[in-house]
Amino acid sequence: MTSDPSAPYTSPFGGGVGAKRRVRGPSSAPSVGQGPLTLTLSPKGEGTLWPHLGKALLSLAAALVMGSAAIAADVRIGYLGLKDDLRYHPEVAYTRIEIAPALNPVEGARLGINDLKIVTDAAGVSLSLDEQQATDAADASAKVAAMAAAGERFVILDLPGDVAREVVAASAALPITLVNATAPQDALRDLCQPNLVHTGASDRMVADTYTQFLRHRNWTKVLILVGNLPRDKEIADAFEASARRLRLDIRDRREFTLSTDPANREANNTLLITGGTDYDVVFIADSLGEYARYLDYATRLPRPVIGATGLTASEWHWSWDRDGATQVTLRFQRLAEGRRLMSGPDWSTWIAAKSIATAYAKARTDDPAKVYEYMRGSRFTIDGSKGYRLNFRPWDGQLRMPMVLATSNAITEAAPFPEFLHQTNELDTLGVDQPESKCKAP
Repeated sequence: MTSDPSAPYTSPFGGGVGAKRRVRGPSSAPSVGQGPLTLTLSPKGEGTLWPHLGKALLSLAAALVMGSAAIAADVRIGYLGLKDDLRYHPEVAYTRIEIAPALNPVEGARLGINDLKIVTDAAGVSLSLDEQQATDAADASAKVAAMAAAGERFVILDLPGDVAREVVAASAALPITLVNATAPQDALRDLCQPNLVHTGASDRMVADTYTQFLRHRNWTKVLILVGNLPRDKEIADAFEASARRLRLDIRDRREFTLSTDPANREANNTLLITGGTDYDVVFIADSLGEYARYLDYATRLPRPVIGATGLTASEWHWSWDRDGATQVTLRFQRLAEGRRLMSGPDWSTWIAAKSIATAYAKARTDDPAKVYEYMRGSRFTIDGSKGYRLNFRPWDGQLRMPMVLATSNAITEAAPFPEFLHQTNELDTLGVDQPESKCKAP
């Protein structure tokens, strides 16, 4: 059966904050993710939207200018990373196999500023990035204080969780908004700090993506494998809490080791560590990825693997080809060094910069306090090229977002799944919801 080439293409994510997800349709030309936007294809299969995109952007810019007096402001947005951040260094095994690709998420923030330039220019706001790197937590805290003293009122943090926590604590009294883009620890969300928001997914959001998928597929018996690093345990704990909430059957939780000591073979041999019990799927929490890369097709039972290898959950994957995602990926590739593909951390820094730029353009003021108030308010929404209008949760400052489940080269599913309903916003089925949170909405 062939599809009608003139039929409209609709995003499988749906549209609008809290909108119901649409039925997945054929993967034809992508639509731009501004809510439930459709792209009508001509009989030849050519999209009719893109010739008008420039006009639409100009009209939007004109509307912003006509809607309010243009403000003249030069705004510097801080961007703080960590020198020699181990998360982004390519990990190469002794066989010269790359385990983790080298990343530089600041390129996502640069793209976010560029993407909104026509809108911010129309609003009379000139945005620029103050890109800096710190050597450690103390240096990072000092740099944020220096940024605040220089008049910068928004700083995007691209820091590991332990460093970010120290910076957040040291900056509590500063007149500055911190946007945590890449630290997923739920403990940072539990700080409930008024000047802190998060654009990267939390550990619990990632875990809920996996467990919703397992319930969706009715794969309810899970074997958990976890490394001995603190970060491995954080990932496993988040998954276990999510799995228990959805009443999945955790058959066992076992710790693996990279040691080759024969005395530890039950913890380092993939056949032995996955034997002796029945399960539908194996979840592995391996922050380094060194053990996980040997697990696919090496389990005692012929079962799928999710987590650090196999099927992985993330904010973004370059193979997503709907809701304008292809255009975002291509723009990023043109901008990035080495024309690398866009990753989850890149999307998180992109949406962080885009959120700040959108708030400045739409708040109709150059007062940073009012801009931040608008960004945290109910009127603020932003397009993340994933089919939903996104906004920040009022209780913990976490950006609501759909998540993707992907293999190395293709997206398998997207969460939230349609059977997981919510009384106010279905995106709140991913992550710590308001009744569970330690934070209270203002």
